[in-house]
Amino acid sequence: MEDIFIYICLGTMGLLFILSSAIYRKVHIWKPILLVFFILIFVVIRFFSEWLSFIAVDKAKEYYEYLLYFGTVIFAITLKRKIRITQNLTDYDFFELEKELDDTKTASDLLRQRYIATIGLVNEALFFYNEDQNGLFVTDQFLEITKTTNHEYSLEEYTKMIHEDDRTAYLGIIKKANKKNPNYDMKYRILVGSGFIWVEERGRVFEFDKKIHIIGAVKPIDIKLFPDTSIHEIDSLPNEQNLLAYLLQATKETEPFYLIMIQLTNIPDINHRFGRDVGNLMIAEYIKKMRFHFAKDVNSVFRITGIQFALIIKEQRKYDVLYRALQSGGDLVNLMLNIGGIQQVVYPNLGIIRHEPWSEYSVSELTSLANKTLNEAIRNQKRNYSIYGE
Repeated sequence: MEDIFIYICLGTMGLLFILSSAIYRKVHIWKPILLVFFILIFVVIRFFSEWLSFIAVDKAKEYYEYLLYFGTVIFAITLKRKIRITQNLTDYDFFELEKELDDTKTASDLLRQRYIATIGLVNEALFFYNEDQNGLFVTDQFLEITKTTNHEYSLEEYTKMIHEDDRTAYLGIIKKANKKNPNYDMKYRILVGSGFIWVEERGRVFEFDKKIHIIGAVKPIDIKLFPDTSIHEIDSLPNEQNLLAYLLQATKETEPFYLIMIQLTNIPDINHRFGRDVGNLMIAEYIKKMRFHFAKDVNSVFRITGIQFALIIKEQRKYDVLYRALQSGGDLVNLMLNIGGIQQVVYPNLGIIRHEPWSEYSVSELTSLANKTLNEAIRNQKRNYSIYGE
């Protein structure tokens, strides 16, 4: 009878362990270990007390009972905590949880259907790259562009469709896309039938579930001959007649301005080496960059011929920047451009004339002098620009 308390505690701990395992179908490994530990201690005290020569048996048994009581309480508390959580989930709670899950599923399905419908309204083809960028999914618009039927490609399969001269540049941009550089814009040639067409891909990186994803928009670039190139940066430029009208108004104003004739001298060589489509894209990129640096006013750049353009600068500060770039031969004027896998420097010649408010030159005389100055720059072997009057 004197060990009844120990038997009750060990039995209670065993029962609580069995109930916990049966109810929750999960075994916490510490419980059987603790239970076996208590049983082994009891066996030592009961049958091998001579092993406890360092302490009296009665004292060891007293300490053991305290420890056993504490272990029983731990078993009971852990079971009670789980029962309390389970009991709090009433039938009403389960109904509300099910309703919330249904609402979430409905909202998710609606968002999915809206997204699919939106894709159908977009003219550009959309690319969805895998999270590790080893493959991509394309929309129906891409199938229309390439006359293909496959919606999914591995990255290797897709790069095989890209012109071999453009593959390295394409892969380099895709691999470098990250959160620090989330946007990219590139042009490359892709196989359609037995030939290649130029396409432009604009993409953006975003993060979801701690993983990097890329979505891109692709559209074809229809390359035609001058004056219609189907390239916005070129076709949107006003022509020579617009230049004359602009100069007529500018000469009536009291502020000086600079008329700059620009000829992209090595574009014919680029056309010969890589094709007129590449030349037109180089022209478009050059005009875009020149406009960004020197002519924020969209109406102050004019196309005179296929490779000749006119630029009007009214701000002295911007002209000073251009003049310093011309003197140093810097990359503000001699631009290194990358189109697909083709890298070329576009070399311009510039003829510059300054118009003062008191000048008596007519508009036709002004343009004639600017063209004459441009021809002098073209013939000059030492520098690629000429300034009227110097």
